[in-house]
Amino acid sequence: MKGKGALAILLLALIIIFFSYFLRTEKKAPIEEDIQHFNQARIELTTVNLESLSRAIIEWMAESGREAPESLKEWQRARSYGLNLTDGWGHEIKYERVSDSTFSLCSAGPDGLFETEDDIIKEY
Repeated sequence: MKGKGALAILLLALIIIFFSYFLRTEKKAPIEEDIQHFNQARIELTTVNLESLSRAIIEWMAESGREAPESLKEWQRARSYGLNLTDGWGHEIKYERVSDSTFSLCSAGPDGLFETEDDIIKEY
């Protein structure tokens, strides 16, 4: 019995030391830093996807002499170019024709909801 009690007290002391260390240093836990880096990578991936998609649409407009497509579904070449029509979180990229020659691409961002402050919007 003495051995089990001493082991329990030792384990409790280690837990207290562990938590007090992280509270004292006020640093983020390594997992929080990893999550932050992972989310930043998703944002960068989304930006690359938006840029690649916009370049392909602009190139298509220039080659064909056409106006901006009404929708991405109308513009069937997206699939043949092998472009990714989703953002870094797997949500579909929203396309909006602004005028005959301009359009915008929008990612819903980390929360997956459009028209919130974390949206990633690029106008071309």
